[in-house]
Amino acid sequence: MATYRLVIEYNGRAFAGFQTQLNQVTVQSTLEAALAQHFDKERVIIHGSGRTDAGVHALGQVVSFRVDVERDPVHLRRGLNTALPPELSVILAERMPESFHARFTATGKTYRYRVYNRPDRSPFLTGFALHRFRPLDWSAIEAAMPALVGTHDFTTFRGAGCVAKSPVRTVDRAAHVDVGGGEHHLEFHGNGFLRYQVRRMVGTLLDVGERRRPPEDVAAALAACDPKRSGRTARPEGLYLVSVDYPPESLIFEGFSEAAPA
Repeated sequence: MATYRLVIEYNGRAFAGFQTQLNQVTVQSTLEAALAQHFDKERVIIHGSGRTDAGVHALGQVVSFRVDVERDPVHLRRGLNTALPPELSVILAERMPESFHARFTATGKTYRYRVYNRPDRSPFLTGFALHRFRPLDWSAIEAAMPALVGTHDFTTFRGAGCVAKSPVRTVDRAAHVDVGGGEHHLEFHGNGFLRYQVRRMVGTLLDVGERRRPPEDVAAALAACDPKRSGRTARPEGLYLVSVDYPPESLIFEGFSEAAPA
C-alpha cells in the first residue's frame, strides 16, 4: 500500500463543510470522487487533519490516503486538479511513510480570521472576510489577546456539538496583524482547537473592539469555563485554516516526493 499526503486549498463558500454529508457537496466527497476517478477505484477514503465548517476556507488543509497503486506525485496533483472544481485545488502531493496520518500525526495548526473594518462593504472581500463598518478598538483587542495564550480549559469557547474528550488545549500564539486598507487579521496557533473555538474567541474579541466588554473580561470569561460567558460565534467566512504542523521526521519518505508545486 502507498500512503500519500495532499495539501489543499478551498473556497469554503462552495461546500457544506469538509466532512462527507448525505446529499451535500463537501470537500471530502468532492476530493474522494476525483481520487476514485484518478485511481479507477470505486472509492478512495481520505483522512483530513480536521474538519472545517460550511463557509470556512483553507489555505493549507492536509489530507492523507492509502491506495494499492503508486503514482508519481506531480502527475497525481496535476491529474486531480484537472478533475476538481475551481473552488478546490491540490497545491502539493507527496508520497509519505506508511505511518503518516493527516490527523493523528499533526502537532499543531494555524488559523487566521480576516476582518475588514471600514464604512463600506467590498465586493472583493464579501464572503472571504467579516465586515465591520463601525471603527473597532484594535488596541483593546490586542490588550485582551494574551489571556488566550497558554494551556487552558477552553470550555467557554467550546461550541455545541463538540465531541472532543477534553476541553484543554494549548494556544501558543494569538496575534493581531494590521494588513492595511482596513483589513485586519486575528491569528492563532495551537496544538489543536475545539469546535467553534476560534470563531467564539474572535466573537469575544470583537465584543472588546466594539466596547461591549473590557479587555480584562476575556481572561475572566476563559477562567469561568462557562459557554454563556463567550461572545457571539463569529461568522464562518472570515476563518481560514492556514497550515498544519507535522514532525519533520514524519514527512520523510525514501523515494520521490514533490518538493514544491511545479
